[in-house]
Amino acid sequence: MALKDKLQAENIWQFIKDHEQDNPAHLVLRQPDFHHIPIQELAAQIAARQKAKMKLPEWHAQKVWFPPKVSLEQCSSEATARFKASLLSGKSFADLTGGFGIDTYYLSQQFEECHYVEQEQVLCELAAYNFHVLNQPIEVHQAQSEEFLEKIEKPLDWVYLDPARRGDRAQKVFLWQDCSPNITTLLPQLFASSKNVMVKAAPMQDISRGIAELENKVKAVYIIEWQKEVKELLYILSPTEVEEVRITAVSLSDVGDVLTTFAGNKSQETVANVYYQSPQKYLYEPSPAVMKSGLYKLLGGRFELGKLHANTQLFTSNQLRTDFPGRIFELKSQIPVQKKQLKQVLPEMKANLSTRNFPMPIAQLKKKLAITDGGAHYLFATTLKDDVKALLVCEKLTTPVGLY
Repeated sequence: MALKDKLQAENIWQFIKDHEQDNPAHLVLRQPDFHHIPIQELAAQIAARQKAKMKLPEWHAQKVWFPPKVSLEQCSSEATARFKASLLSGKSFADLTGGFGIDTYYLSQQFEECHYVEQEQVLCELAAYNFHVLNQPIEVHQAQSEEFLEKIEKPLDWVYLDPARRGDRAQKVFLWQDCSPNITTLLPQLFASSKNVMVKAAPMQDISRGIAELENKVKAVYIIEWQKEVKELLYILSPTEVEEVRITAVSLSDVGDVLTTFAGNKSQETVANVYYQSPQKYLYEPSPAVMKSGLYKLLGGRFELGKLHANTQLFTSNQLRTDFPGRIFELKSQIPVQKKQLKQVLPEMKANLSTRNFPMPIAQLKKKLAITDGGAHYLFATTLKDDVKALLVCEKLTTPVGLY
């Protein structure tokens, strides 16, 4: 039975609504099959919708049918998909690795002609059903990326790919050549079929290596942070070799609004001036996206901040820069890394401990200092400019951008 026919019955959706807060595992044990759908399938759907409520709020509010667990875990969030859509526009577009269809749906809203390409029949059927529910005109093609590209008669304005990043044994992979499709071999065909190309990569991928593997045919890289984590990397490709790649670190709010951006390139980082300074009134910790960019000297120069140490990615100043892309703390005390001194300035011995360029693992240090997690204070165990190890006792400031 086709998916659209199976889900026509309104009582299916009423059942899901009635049990949307239930434990899916318990539901399987006490509930017989419902209508023509096995209870295991309905329980899996309820579990998926529970996970999707925060990640995909617009889709969660509609009668869309969610995919198996792995596809849901790997798909983009609504927030990151909306940001990607803000980077693209034109008349024609194709998502060559459609998957669940989240990116296809949001990216397609910038184009007149839209294509979803996926080799798995089940996902194609699911996408076709969901696009219909969402009233978004997208043509679904069951094909491999290469097969679809061979049939393109007129170059598209944009193509987008999110290569599968799991190997033969389901292990995660990060090199382009280990992904499917292999972008390094597909490049000529991509640019023969499209004017512009965007590729998504895993957040753990080494950016410099990723650019080199693509024969330096990368115009721009976006590092996307959502919910305080780097979620994905986006590469905008060029048909010819590019000398300078613009790297942009972007932090998004829960709903996908841009909170902060920081951009530069490696040449600017190389020539940027940096000075090292003892901790001042304010301590600045770059956001995860900025940390991933590696543009530390450029960051300190633009915001006129001193760096604590060449290998300590923390900055300091007596001036408050509320537009800084990251967390800002007010320094309360600087003490040696010793329990006795800490007890004097923090009698409750309760704090949020982090290590930055410090030789001891955080669990071991926590045990040595005999502190518990939590409270309003933040401790940074770190190395200062003169190689002295220190504990910085701080309180976090809330900044206007609301990043943290």
